[in-house]
Amino acid sequence: MVDGVLGRRALALVLVAEEAAGVHALRALAKTEHRIHAVLTRGLDDGASPSVADVARSLGLAVWPAARVRDPALALELTAARIDLLLNVHSLYLVHEAVLAAPVIGAFNLHPGPLPHYAGLNCPSWALYHGERSYGVTVHWMAPRIDTGPIAYAATFDIDPTDTAFRLSAKCVTAGLPLLRRLVDNAATDASAIPALEQDLARRRCFGRRAPRNAAIGWAEPAHRIAGLVRACNYAPYVSPWGQAHARWHGQRVEILDVARTGVACDARPGVVRARAPAAVDVATGDEWLRVRSVRHDGHPLAPATLLGEGRLDDGDPGTDPSCVAKVALATLSPWERRATPS
Repeated sequence: MVDGVLGRRALALVLVAEEAAGVHALRALAKTEHRIHAVLTRGLDDGASPSVADVARSLGLAVWPAARVRDPALALELTAARIDLLLNVHSLYLVHEAVLAAPVIGAFNLHPGPLPHYAGLNCPSWALYHGERSYGVTVHWMAPRIDTGPIAYAATFDIDPTDTAFRLSAKCVTAGLPLLRRLVDNAATDASAIPALEQDLARRRCFGRRAPRNAAIGWAEPAHRIAGLVRACNYAPYVSPWGQAHARWHGQRVEILDVARTGVACDARPGVVRARAPAAVDVATGDEWLRVRSVRHDGHPLAPATLLGEGRLDDGDPGTDPSCVAKVALATLSPWERRATPS
């Protein structure tokens, strides 16, 4: 169908989406002239209110289980319906190769990270953990291997010193939705003009789901690394996919929710606590005192000095998973990251 704009046609879309990003994408697409054939989602409460499924049903759209993208039979349905675009927004199911090939124009993913440097899972958290000062978001053609398809559109932005994983994820949504709209607009006008910039996969870093050391703090590490881990685990007000950064006090787990670097060098034993005020304590790290401003114990937020006083915080318990970086190009990592990366 061709609309009033010369050379522009209405498209048939299938959206695979989760989380708040999926809700925003669905609402944006619903305001266009394009037809949304179906929405695939888990239908779970993942922090978005309302959920993708709730919004889709309110719009009178068909809602299918997201797991169907793994079934090659779905490709036959998409072909029969002459679906132009399959759009994936924060859904983590692996899409079957036949399903990727079924849309007339192609299948595209909105990835919350700059490719090829931040492929995989929980990339905003990994970026904060690594101390990045800038970040980005990518719309790319989908390929059978995760996050390896050619790049269609990308945007970059600064990371603020106070950004948490939640705030950085929200920045990805804000920067990513215009890219998605640009993709759809260009597909409706001239699909052959959609860019397809091949990634330099030799520079690819693909990260795993879980936090490094299971988010256990090691006080002998530099203060910037510990502060990065705390920020990377902070998804407040939502549940963090990494859990919370944690240490131990007299054998009990203490979650470290908020810290600030002091810039004051220290030569005390890592983990030593000195009380500064009822609202905060300073803890010795590998290079400077780190101010701990918020902690939680047994599910209850507490003023750090109320719980800790003076003494020593022990390292958190990493369990049996010392690092979750997967298939990382070691040449792109810092010396510290190389030591932390399994061979």
